[in-house]
Amino acid sequence: MGQIEEAKVSCLHTLTQHRELLVSRLKSIQCLLDNLLACGFFCEEDVEIVQRTVTKPNQVRKILELVQCKGEETCDYFIFIIFQVCDAYIDLQPWLKEIAYRPSKNVAEMKVINTDPISRYCEKLRDEMSRDTSFIMSYGQQDETRLEDLYTDTVMEMLNDCNESLGFKDTLNQFLGNDGVFNPQGEIICVMGDAGVGKSILLQKLQNLWSKKELQTDAIFFFKFRCRMFSIFKEEEQISLRDLLFKYNCYPDHDPDNEVFDYILRFPEKVILTFDGYDEIQELIDQISVPEMVSPEDKANSLQLLISLLSGKLLKGSKKVLTTRTGVEMQNRVIRKKVILRGFSPDHQKKYINLHFKEQEHRELVSVQLDASPHLCGLCSTPLFCWIVFKSFSHLHTRHDNFHLPKTCITLTDIFLLLSEVFLSRSASPAPSLLKKSIHCTSETFRAGLRPLSAFANLALQGLKRGSFLCNQMEISESGLTEEDMAMGFLRPVSDCNAGDSATFEFIHTTLQSFLAAFALVLDEEATASSILKFFTECSRKREQCCLPVAWCVTSSVKPTENKPFASNEHLQFTNLFLSGLLSKSKTSLMGHLSCFCS
Repeated sequence: MGQIEEAKVSCLHTLTQHRELLVSRLKSIQCLLDNLLACGFFCEEDVEIVQRTVTKPNQVRKILELVQCKGEETCDYFIFIIFQVCDAYIDLQPWLKEIAYRPSKNVAEMKVINTDPISRYCEKLRDEMSRDTSFIMSYGQQDETRLEDLYTDTVMEMLNDCNESLGFKDTLNQFLGNDGVFNPQGEIICVMGDAGVGKSILLQKLQNLWSKKELQTDAIFFFKFRCRMFSIFKEEEQISLRDLLFKYNCYPDHDPDNEVFDYILRFPEKVILTFDGYDEIQELIDQISVPEMVSPEDKANSLQLLISLLSGKLLKGSKKVLTTRTGVEMQNRVIRKKVILRGFSPDHQKKYINLHFKEQEHRELVSVQLDASPHLCGLCSTPLFCWIVFKSFSHLHTRHDNFHLPKTCITLTDIFLLLSEVFLSRSASPAPSLLKKSIHCTSETFRAGLRPLSAFANLALQGLKRGSFLCNQMEISESGLTEEDMAMGFLRPVSDCNAGDSATFEFIHTTLQSFLAAFALVLDEEATASSILKFFTECSRKREQCCLPVAWCVTSSVKPTENKPFASNEHLQFTNLFLSGLLSKSKTSLMGHLSCFCS
């Protein structure tokens, strides 16, 4: 009993002995006050006394003074709060081990509510992330499917610094681990892959796993960004790191002392940052000439801020995952590991069929048709194209008795014609009854929807010419599109890219924008041969290879290159591919039929 009593008395003695250490390291006092008040150790007057004290160190001294005046159990509970809320008091965790703290039986049974701003913000981030990532809305604003109901893994191959294979990764929950790391000093996990292979949905799955605490990491903050949002900032517009993190994710609640941001700066290893679609802004980064930013307190151009984050000048030690299309080169010195997505394996594709089609009859019918067309099956190894094919089958099969997947050689142009037909048929006529379905006629569907299709196509072409993947409400209104047209699914609103009060929209995938741009060129009777050929000419020019970002590679100033409308050659390649497809002999009948109505 004597030893136990001595242990109890030691809590009061410990606070006296380590008073100055506690004063210097205790940063968050709100959680202490809330719990001391809730358990009856403090009264409202005690809390007011502390809050009236001017500086943070003096507030801690006042709390210690009040706690010690109230006896051993209060001192014990004070230390117990620090013990329980370890995230908020991370600086004091070594001290707790040093004093070998163990709460008394009575105190151990007392409740501690975590009201610390840092912990609250972490939970808020997880809640927001869970809500934002629980549904797949990647390929159509009318479609909303639970992520867990349709997500299917793809083949993930790890590469070394020479792009040689290091093997394959089976699951995502250990994605941030050390497997495949060839540069421990690097901070970027670079996820590469062709268009539509599933880079964005992989990030969404990672974010969702973190929100449910199923991702193997000790990071308590997760900030997600789409790279194209950095293109909407005006050149003279400046933003701070704090606003970039919080404005485009969520702001902390009840954090008057800025504890959350201070914690992030002190412990960047607790932070994950994702950047989706670097290839979409690579040209912009190549054109800028700005010094790297090193102060987290200063405001800067958004691209300067992005470069500083990726280079490790800001939040050095944080975990960064960046996606980009295959072929975009980056310096190996900033890359921690490389992962390239190879699309669906046969087993993945089979699983995707079972998830997509709920009826066994449809599963068997699609499987038979895929087996009968190896070329179509090969295209369906790319998740985006697979989704389009399956979505087209599901939608058009319910409306038409005679719809089947093409049995002959199918091209990417055919796939995007199918997708366009699905969108146009949504407003063409009411869904047919179960007893009577309409006859499938592609040309009639396109003819009936030619007005909105032409408007979407011209919008896509104008955006491609200026190197933009976004359009605003004014551009949409000027194109003649109505609210009913917008509901078809070609465009979707973008919440994180709104410029001022104007709503911003984007095509559901960059490849659809390329397809529609090609469609506009083919339908334009006034388009000269040279206006079409310039797409091929611009795309065939050999582009000088450059590394990410240019500011890391040079020490002298670099003059920004002229902002050319055809700078994004990677996306022009798809436009050229679709131009070739739409002008091919097999599409002469359809395009000729539509051209008659475009005059």
